[in-house]
Amino acid sequence: MTEDDYHRYIGAFNAQDYATLETFFADDFVLENAGFAVRGKAAFRQFYAFFHTFCREEVEFKGYFPGKNGFVANVVIHFTGLQELSQAQLDERGYSGMTPIPVGMTVPVEFYIHYKLGDYGLIHHIKGAVWMPET
Repeated sequence: MTEDDYHRYIGAFNAQDYATLETFFADDFVLENAGFAVRGKAAFRQFYAFFHTFCREEVEFKGYFPGKNGFVANVVIHFTGLQELSQAQLDERGYSGMTPIPVGMTVPVEFYIHYKLGDYGLIHHIKGAVWMPET
């Protein structure tokens, strides 16, 4: 996946165009996020159908760092609360590592996301780390 491809990926994510996003994924891809894993395209759609009902995510590109079997992207994700979401609702679905965003509030979070590529250059594994700047 080139940097240009990644910009198309971000565009599809920001538009919540899941069908286009899935064209970047291997069939057996895994997204690790906040202490849980989403495995496969169906689980990906199920997770985001739930989460994007309550929270808008807007990805801001900061950098692209290619590697041998994938790449790392530096992004800021702006999370905006759309509907009331409780920690209990997240916990019930197995997403206890996530934190609800209050309605109307936007929280920017900087990430370094590691994308491992598999066959045909498709994303096989996604795992992010939150950047915690010095205070």
